[in-house]
Amino acid sequence: MVMRVTGLASGMNIDEIVENMMKAQSIPLNKIKQQKTLLEWQRDSYREMNTLLLDFRSQLTNMKLSSFYRTRSVASTNEDIVSATVASGAGQSSYTISKISSLAVAESRMTNSGISKQSSNKVDTTKSLFTVQGAFANEMSWKQGSVESKSIVTKEGEPITLGLADGVQITDLENMTVEVNGIKYTVIDGETPKSGEVMVNKDTGELTFGDTIAANSTVKVNYVTDKKVENKTITKDTTQIQLKGALVAGQIKLSFKDGTDTTIELSDEYTGIDTNGNRIGKIKDGDKVVGEINYETGVITFNSEFSNYFPAETENSEEKPKLELTITSQQNYFSFGLTTHTSKGQIDEKFLIQGSESLNSVMSKVNNSKLGVTMFYDSYSDKVTMTRKETGVYNENGQEIEFTDGDFLTQVLGFQNGDSGNYIKAENATFTVNGLETSRQSNTFSINGVTFTLKKTTDMPVTINVNNDNDALFENIKNFVDKYNELVEKIEKKLSEPKYKDYLPLTDDEKEELSETQQEKWENMAKSGILRNDSILSGLITQMRTAIYSAVNQDDLDSAMKSLSAIGITTTADFTTAKLEINESKLKAAIEKDPNSIELLFNGTGATDGQKGVIQRLYDKVNATMDQLKERAGNSYSVNNQFTIGRQLDDLDDRIERFEDRLADLETRYYSQFTAMEQAIQKANSQAAYLAQFFQ
Repeated sequence: MVMRVTGLASGMNIDEIVENMMKAQSIPLNKIKQQKTLLEWQRDSYREMNTLLLDFRSQLTNMKLSSFYRTRSVASTNEDIVSATVASGAGQSSYTISKISSLAVAESRMTNSGISKQSSNKVDTTKSLFTVQGAFANEMSWKQGSVESKSIVTKEGEPITLGLADGVQITDLENMTVEVNGIKYTVIDGETPKSGEVMVNKDTGELTFGDTIAANSTVKVNYVTDKKVENKTITKDTTQIQLKGALVAGQIKLSFKDGTDTTIELSDEYTGIDTNGNRIGKIKDGDKVVGEINYETGVITFNSEFSNYFPAETENSEEKPKLELTITSQQNYFSFGLTTHTSKGQIDEKFLIQGSESLNSVMSKVNNSKLGVTMFYDSYSDKVTMTRKETGVYNENGQEIEFTDGDFLTQVLGFQNGDSGNYIKAENATFTVNGLETSRQSNTFSINGVTFTLKKTTDMPVTINVNNDNDALFENIKNFVDKYNELVEKIEKKLSEPKYKDYLPLTDDEKEELSETQQEKWENMAKSGILRNDSILSGLITQMRTAIYSAVNQDDLDSAMKSLSAIGITTTADFTTAKLEINESKLKAAIEKDPNSIELLFNGTGATDGQKGVIQRLYDKVNATMDQLKERAGNSYSVNNQFTIGRQLDDLDDRIERFEDRLADLETRYYSQFTAMEQAIQKANSQAAYLAQFFQ
């Protein structure tokens, strides 16, 4: 910003003089800016109209579907036995279900007996399994390791690896699962993988797929390592550390270098159960106890002996001595597998369960898996049940739910495979419809657009009738007329808006003189009539009027129903509008007489405009108008050089920029001239003062 100090010699307000001179010179610029604002308003109004047409075109698209006209109703002679629904477009028909021999049933498997050792002390399903294992009737077996899961987003040219810590290996490969974008891969060890397989390097954690894995794919892996390695930095003030995995299985190792740079290795020793029922152990350096571990919580508490390992503090050191701990540990876990047979085919799932998880957690994992089963525990009977969500038979050669790997489900909970044990066998629904004996895997099924629901077995015939729903078709047509009238009203309002030529967009100076309310009122007046008598919109109204009233020439169309006026849809008494009105009794009579002709009148197709139905014609006219509006005003995704008004705006921006540059140069010249005048006056004043001293 240029700082100018003027008028000191002349006493004139030069800034005000220049400002007034610039206002006069800026009048052409303000007119250009007003012209730009008018174009922007016009662009926005066109786009508003295009949005209205887009909504109306969506309505027309729905009306181009045969289901819009082939409205159907369905009725059952006995809803308590068979109910039905019908989709629009279904054929008129009648179905008699003369016999329902069986309903579709989902397979359910229940434990044969209670899962708890004592009925008075049942398993707490909210507590960790390792903690409550003694409450189960059957003994649980455990493995030791660290259950891990990882999600990897692949990158072009980079290996896919789990990033194992040094000295850590993958174990229990048979229960490892790998999915790429939701597709499962078979895990193999030490062989060249084929398509659908993944080879796992147990030492490095690198995954090699038999298929090419695209970049940005998501690889999800559940796996077990022989141990967990954690690195922690602690100070002398640290009395406790928390291991990542609770319910530690034992064999804890802590290694670090002490103040003499000697590597120290500590280990754990189980000591028993504390008063809270937690397993407790000692942390020892040989025979010396330096801390305690709570195996349930994974918390290690150090005693005063441990502080002797820290380096001695120096006077000049600002930081407290530290130790870098490397901690290896294991957890208790178990695994099991489940297989289900469903409408999507056979589904196999493997589960890795940590000892810190509860029975509720296990059931939640099963229920949220892709198996399609519901598992729950009933505390009253002390039993667990598992039910497939889908009814019917999908495995002709065996059971629908199979317990495949691990002994938790079969030995601890007591589920049984095969036909033995406590279970409900899956069945299909068998029935006779229109004399044809058939079967379905679900009690709800569809035939020719009619959806049936079987509710009871019976020998009593039940008839389902599908007929025209003339009331629904009438409402569909009435809704179309309402939408059409709404569109016409908004367009005609824009075309007839008064134009106030004396109200132009406000300049910045004019805005400063008005309040916000006055500005808003002025702007509304200035915007009025922005699309008055617009050729594109008025042309659309004319085209739609023609499309509505022209006869439809279809061979199969009733000769007395070739136009909308013939079925009771005409213009209103007000000749100044293109709105429509409905003679309801006449329209209902036409629908009752020949619904097929109604469909042809609205939705008939053909090579010429005369053959096309009213909706097809309107769709074409609206689509063409939307293209015209887009060519003139673009849309929210358009850049200025892609449409007419945008190019005009770019041209005005260039003119404004050039004009502003000229005004800046002119203002500088004015100030230069006034500065020269100030300097001349100052010189004259100095000379007059010099001469005046001789006359004193």
